[in-house]
Amino acid sequence: MRTLLLSLLLTTSIFAKTYQEFAKDMNYETDYQTALQKAKKENKELMVFMIANFCPWCIKFEKKVLSKKNINDKIHQKYIPLILNREEGKFPKMYDTPVIPTAYFVDAKNETIKDSVVGYHNRSKFIDIVNQ
Repeated sequence: MRTLLLSLLLTTSIFAKTYQEFAKDMNYETDYQTALQKAKKENKELMVFMIANFCPWCIKFEKKVLSKKNINDKIHQKYIPLILNREEGKFPKMYDTPVIPTAYFVDAKNETIKDSVVGYHNRSKFIDIVNQ
């Protein structure tokens, strides 16, 4: 059983995209200060996604929800999307959360969190959240 589990984890990690590849493919920022400056310049809010390497729900969220064209287009219309890996620790402490994935909706002018969404949400639920 242990061997089967290890094999499954290894196979999953080999075929899984890294969050950096996802960010590049979907045009998400991966640096907080860069995203913040871009949001201020474009007069948009930030949408900050906190993820971790070990999180299967984060990967599912990227693949089944965020990577869909209609959702990605809507996100880019309203927000500057930023994806941060909690394990790297390169982010302001206000985004440090034990629960992942978490999406923060942030006013870029004063860097305050206006709202947050915790956990995985299906496409229809998440597009409703983005449209609010």
